[in-house]
Formats: sequence, structure tokens, C-alpha cells
Amino acid sequence: MDLRTLRYFVAVVDEGGMTQAARALFVSQPSLSLAMRQLEDELGVRLFDRSGRRAVPTADGARLVSLARQVIAEADGARERVRQVSDLEVGRLVVATSTTLAVHPLTPLVAALRGRHPGLEVHVRDASTAAGIFDRVRSGEAELGVADVPPPDAGWGRCDLGAEEIVLAASPGFAAGLPDPVARARVAGLDLGVVPADLDSASAAAAAAASMAGRVRARCAHRAMLWELVRDGTVATFVGRDTANAVMPWAALRSLDPPLWRDVSLIWREQALSPAGAALVELARGRDEPPRDR
Repeated sequence: MDLRTLRYFVAVVDEGGMTQAARALFVSQPSLSLAMRQLEDELGVRLFDRSGRRAVPTADGARLVSLARQVIAEADGARERVRQVSDLEVGRLVVATSTTLAVHPLTPLVAALRGRHPGLEVHVRDASTAAGIFDRVRSGEAELGVADVPPPDAGWGRCDLGAEEIVLAASPGFAAGLPDPVARARVAGLDLGVVPADLDSASAAAAAAASMAGRVRARCAHRAMLWELVRDGTVATFVGRDTANAVMPWAALRSLDPPLWRDVSLIWREQALSPAGAALVELARGRDEPPRDR
């Protein structure tokens, strides 16, 4: 029994006979009659009383027609949902990253994606570290990730999202005596606040920041708290320039000498992406990143 045969069966019931149903279905009457006989043989019951001029459902046929309508309705609904997902009218996309990389560069990408496809639902999961990001994508918990280290092994797709300068962010009072740029050697003598997971990252930028963090006075698991401590002038911290401009507009920013950059990529497993995932990758590949000075 297949969906087409059930559609044929319901059509015979609704049209009241084989001839009328064959005309409505645009199939030959012998083919339709054969399909109905095969369905009866498969089920082991008679579905129609053929004693009159009309094909009248038997008691077994009447029971089947109700079930057949339900199956057809559910199949049509499923087909429509698949179409909507394929056309990006609906759908859900899960992306794993860290908090700061979510602010930049992921936020502009998600905004652009939702602008094109407002029916999509995007979930961003905080994986804290690059290893956590890759683990979530590898396990299927997330379809895509945004990370500042290259994939750890083969089998990954990758799209460069450009580079973000890492700067020192402080309150205006804290930064009053600091030149711009500030020498990396001088940073070691400043009171700093850090998110431990940031310094534990395998990225070159995290390693460089850790080497400068000589006087860590605040270790915060929550970045929002760290940023408030920076606002109060208690500590300074390392942060991406674009991220700081978005969430810390009050901060005084100082470039490092020599400057420090982190390269960011969109990553995914090399397999068929969902329509929503493929749309985000397409947007990422279309980004026009300005050149940077190293």
C-alpha cells in the first residue's frame, strides 16, 4: 500500500465510481481498477460493493477511507512543511560560538539572514571555548560554529569571516594616562580583568593576551559583569574593537603595540547543510571585508 494507491481509493469513493475517478485522476480506468483490486488483495478484504452502477464502499472500505484521508492529510502537511523549510519560509538554525564572537561577526550575519528570511528561527549557543564550539558542531548539537582557530582535523567546511583587532578597553579615567597605541610590555603592569575561558583558547590571539596578563585582578565567568567592572574603572580588559564599539560605547579603547588581531571563521562539518545553514554560509561568503594592517 502506498500513498498514490490511497489517493486513488479516496477518489473512487468521492467520485462514486471507477470511470468518474479515472477521469478526475487523469489515469486509465483499467489501471485504476487494477490498483483497487491489488489493494483489496493486499488487505484481504472487499472495499467496494460492485453490484450496482456505483462503487459503494463496504463496511471495511468505509473504515479504510477515514484512515486514508488522515494519512493523506498528514502526508500533504509534511510535504508542505518540507517545502517551507526548503524555501526558508520556516526552519531553525543552531550556531555555536563564544559570547564575544556572537557580538561580532555573528550578529550582523544573523541580522542579514533574518532580513532575507524572517520565518527562520536562529539559536546561538555559547560554547565558551573553540574546543567547545567544534564539539557542539561535531555532535550535531549545532550545525555551524564561529571560531577563532582553524578546524582541528579533516572533514570541516570553513569560510573566513575576516579579522578583528584586539584592543585594551578601559574607563576614560583608567585610560587617561595610557598612550594609543600602548606597548604590550606596559600592559603587564595594569590591573586587568579576564574571562578565564578567553585565555584558555587555543588561538594565537588568546595566547598573546595571556602573555600580557601579568596583573589579573578580576576573573569573571560572566562577561557582562567584567564589562561593568571596566566601566567602574576597577580593571581594564582585552576585547575585539568591533565588539567593544557595539557593547561598550563608553569605553576608551587603546590599540596594542605591536597590534593584535584574531582571525574568525564560520565552520561546519563537510556534509549536506540544511537550507538555513547553506543560506548563512552564502551570506558569509558574500561578505566584503576591508583590508587590515598588521
